Amino acid sequence: MKGAKTRLHTLMFDYEAHESGKTSTNQWHQRTDKSVPMCGQEQDFFELHVISTNNAEQSAMLKAAKDIWPYVHYIHIREKQLSQQECFNWAKLMAEAGVPASRIVINGANLYSSGHFYQGVHWSQNMLERAKVMVTPENKRDPRLRLGISVHSLHEARIAEEYGADYLFFGHVYASASKPDSVARGLDALSEVCSSVKVPVIAIGGIHPGNIQAVRSAGARGAAVISSVLKHANPAYAAALLKQAVDAVK
Repeated sequence: MKGAKTRLHTLMFDYEAHESGKTSTNQWHQRTDKSVPMCGQEQDFFELHVISTNNAEQSAMLKAAKDIWPYVHYIHIREKQLSQQECFNWAKLMAEAGVPASRIVINGANLYSSGHFYQGVHWSQNMLERAKVMVTPENKRDPRLRLGISVHSLHEARIAEEYGADYLFFGHVYASASKPDSVARGLDALSEVCSSVKVPVIAIGGIHPGNIQAVRSAGARGAAVISSVLKHANPAYAAALLKQAVDAVK
């Protein structure tokens, strides 16, 4: 327990040093961005994704993004009621606040859109159906953004993989406050998907530090959260706890 507290203290100390100006922005970005893989191809890498609350709380989200990015790998702008231009503006504001573009993902953006302030896009099943674009080995050579697709079954996972997804969100794995009327799919379903596709599978739904080891043991190569970080009184502290849990099971 003492060692765990020490590691968490070190995480928070590093962040506070950055905020106080003792670590320059460029130095901080260079150091922490080494932990972000290209399209998640490193087998032992475990990604942490944080997704916006879909409540259009711009000021709260911008502050949280600035505070949490040192501890997580990707921050998703998922605001269904906003236009794509408004989402692009959020990304621009995040980047201007110091969040590296490599950490910013926009839901629903075009795969080949300009990614100056963001470098990832994420699609739902409906978005995938509307896109009607197969990412073949031929056109995958064209410059494009990192693509994630949300899936809820093995069938959907295989289709998304064929479409050229770089990673998949699968869930919800545990009971989730964002889906109170839906039955959780559970660890067995997660394990089945993880073992049946080659791209990284990111577990979503009811994820918190206490079950990181379980989803990782099931084969997940990442976890995505909303409320356990963004609804916490101190999002940076909550994100640091998640990172600590990941580090503990490496």
